[in-house]
Amino acid sequence: MFDFFGTLVLYKQGAFHTAPYLRTHDYLLRHGFNVSYEHFTTAFESASHELETKATLTGQEYHMNELGALFFRTAFSVDAPETLVVPFVAVFLEEWSRGVVYLDSLAPFLEKLAKTYRLSVLSNTNFPPLIHNHLVAMGVAHHFSVVFTSIEVGIRKPYPTIFQHALTELEVSAENIIYVGDSYVADYEGATMAGIRCILIAPQEQYPNVPHCVSSLFELEQYL
Repeated sequence: MFDFFGTLVLYKQGAFHTAPYLRTHDYLLRHGFNVSYEHFTTAFESASHELETKATLTGQEYHMNELGALFFRTAFSVDAPETLVVPFVAVFLEEWSRGVVYLDSLAPFLEKLAKTYRLSVLSNTNFPPLIHNHLVAMGVAHHFSVVFTSIEVGIRKPYPTIFQHALTELEVSAENIIYVGDSYVADYEGATMAGIRCILIAPQEQYPNVPHCVSSLFELEQYL
C-alpha cells in the first residue's frame, strides 16, 4: 500500500510568490472581485490555515470546495454560490498541479511488483478526483486494486482509523500488509499505530529509530 504525494509522485510546487497563481487571481477579477494579488493570497492562506489546523486536531478531512467557500467569506465577506466556488477551485487545482512530477520508471516498477503483490494507494487529499486522475494520466491506475483517499474516507493520516478502514476493505490483517510513504508523522507513525509495517522513504540517519528506510521508492524491493 502506497502513499501518493512524495511517494508515487514528487511535488515541487512553490509558494504563491514563487509560483504565481495568476489564472486563479484572474478568475476573481473576471467575476467582479477587484482584489490585489497580495490580498487574494493572504486570504487564501488564512482560510487554508484555519481548515488545516482544525483537520490536524480532529483528523476529519475537509473538501477543497469547503476551502473555496471559506476563502470567499474570508476575502470578501460573502457566501459564494457553488457555481462560483467550484470553478474557482478547479482553476486553483490546475495551477497547484504544476508541481506534481511524475517518475519516469514508475510504470515498469509497479508492473513488476504487481506480479507478486496486490497494490493499493492510501493518501491524504482534499479533492476526490485528484489522485485518481493522476494515476490514469501516468498510465498506472490499473495496477491498484483500491485507492483510498482521506476525503472519501473522511479521516486523514496519521489517524489509524483510515488505515483500519483500508484493512477492512481489503480484507487483510495488519501483519500481511506493508505501507510505503515519505512522511514520518503521517505515514510512519500512522501506519505503526495501526499495527502496519511501514517502509519510510527518507535518509536512515535522519530517522535512526525507523527500522526500514530507503532513499528512493525504487530501493523498496530490498525489504520485500
